[in-house]
Amino acid sequence: MQIKTKISIITAISVCLFFAVSCGSSSKEEPKNDTDTETTDADETDNSGDENYSAGVSSIKFTIPEESSLVAESSGHLAFPDVVKLQNGKLMTVFRSGKDHAEKSGSIIVAFSKDGVEWDDSDYLMNDSTIDDRDPSITVFSDGRVGMNWFKYRYADDHNEPWVHHLFFAVSDKSGLNFSEPVQVDPGIFDYSETAVLDENGVWLDEKGEEITVAASSSSAIEHEGKIIIPGYFGGALNWSSMGSTPKTRVVLFESADGGATWTPNKVEAEIDDKIWLSEPALLKVTEKRWLLHVRTAKGASPSNKGDLMQSISEDGGKTWSPYESLGFVAHAPELLKLNNGVIVSSFRWLDYVGSNPKSESVSMIYSLDGGATWSDVIEILDCGAAECGYPGMVELDGNKILVVYYTPGGKTIESKIITFEAE
Repeated sequence: MQIKTKISIITAISVCLFFAVSCGSSSKEEPKNDTDTETTDADETDNSGDENYSAGVSSIKFTIPEESSLVAESSGHLAFPDVVKLQNGKLMTVFRSGKDHAEKSGSIIVAFSKDGVEWDDSDYLMNDSTIDDRDPSITVFSDGRVGMNWFKYRYADDHNEPWVHHLFFAVSDKSGLNFSEPVQVDPGIFDYSETAVLDENGVWLDEKGEEITVAASSSSAIEHEGKIIIPGYFGGALNWSSMGSTPKTRVVLFESADGGATWTPNKVEAEIDDKIWLSEPALLKVTEKRWLLHVRTAKGASPSNKGDLMQSISEDGGKTWSPYESLGFVAHAPELLKLNNGVIVSSFRWLDYVGSNPKSESVSMIYSLDGGATWSDVIEILDCGAAECGYPGMVELDGNKILVVYYTPGGKTIESKIITFEAE
């Protein structure tokens, strides 16, 4: 069934659910409203993959346009887009469409463009009406095929049983269509309504007495030495009556050596307070040795609480990781991109709070000339007021341009915007 760019869906109402909806936090610095941001001098270029890495430029200036292009619009809720450039030159974006921010009607939609300005009518890519398909991320592999990772979420009728979600992967041909049958990446079933029990510590257990676990992702996979690696987050199913009893989620790199048929979880052992939730990781290979992780965090009982965007760096190809360090502000769903000139860009939903309520949110970005050792001030791409928005995806275009896709306040539209840059 084809759907036009104007998707007719029921009005959206935003709620805060574990791994399904974001609730923001306070920030230590306001995003910069000026769109021309320039760096200081950087070290000489060194692509060896160690901590001395620097880009092939000494400064860069980004220009954020006011104008944007409509990808899709809805009377329901559109969110969580990602974008890639196919080997045939076309741009491909995927995103979730549903009646609301988090419910079972969630489907994955695809649209194509030649230039990132005019978009073809969108169409269903994954459309299972019995479960929520959400947070799709896509990667063009070295052979031209397109890999997609996302998660499926089953919402129970009440909180007397676990709400369960699992991570999935599929791969298409070079067209970005004709995806394979989805493969479940992490183990487990979806319906524990007849078997789940809470132990004395408030942890959900299955009929074998084993902990019920869940997994998700919000950023795209990478290739490394013939393997596919999905940056995911993994933990116990939420105990809604005692949120603090739920084991805190941790970042897990799910690895496949057989093209996505089977998967092995590798927990990222980066030092952090065990009371902090980790979710929505983005993974980037700066070089073969130097890898970068940006991760959303939350403090306290709920994964929707406030927490700074944090970073960890590996200097040995993902084998070991530095302790997590705060980037100094609150942000959700980071996306990492390495430009051809070596500059690293991180985009995300930036949040600022007054008390427990968001004062403002924005689609924003930062950049680094030294492989993530230091970062620029926050640059605003779109002011969203107090409404949820963001989850940007990025791809570099010819001519010193970056195409960014994001969802607008309240999930009414998916937009694209072309950012230009000048480097020295």
